[in-house]
Amino acid sequence: MAAPVAAPAPAYRKLTRMHRTLGAMSQLWLGSDHLLHVQSTGYTESYRRFYLRDIQCMLVVHTGRRTYLAITLAAIALIIVAFMSQMGAGVVGFGILAAIFAPLFLWNHLLGPGCRVVVVTAVQQENVASLCRLPKTRRVLGEVRTLIEAAQADLAVDSPAAGAAPAADTGTTPSIPPPLPPPLPTS
Repeated sequence: MAAPVAAPAPAYRKLTRMHRTLGAMSQLWLGSDHLLHVQSTGYTESYRRFYLRDIQCMLVVHTGRRTYLAITLAAIALIIVAFMSQMGAGVVGFGILAAIFAPLFLWNHLLGPGCRVVVVTAVQQENVASLCRLPKTRRVLGEVRTLIEAAQADLAVDSPAAGAAPAADTGTTPSIPPPLPPPLPTS
């Protein structure tokens, strides 16, 4: 008797590193014909699969993430400077403070502007938290765009239904605009 042959596991390629927020982690993987969005809290994991042929759009919304983080770092540094000046800290103390906060400011600036990405299909909208900085998002979307276009190349273009009469006098068929997508998710 022959041993049963198991179906080969899909090969995934990591598109983004694990993005950590307070209490959650997010990562995006590319399969042969779909994107896989993995969300984890440390105790539970959820998986969302977006087939490339079903993706209607990927919305990129600019956010003030870089600005907010810079303001927060500056406020913390100013509070520490105020305490240090009250205690009479010298040049060495301020040098140590600058050595701690300057790399953080530089790291925040080099990551680029913040953004939020929402994947829209006919049945769902999903916020992809792992795409939160614009340069990384542009790189991933540039890579995925060609795959989405290839997967959707065989989809039917607006063509009149069989037996339908063409519109009178204009020689073209009237086009109906696509329906508006539902509102963006708030979380």
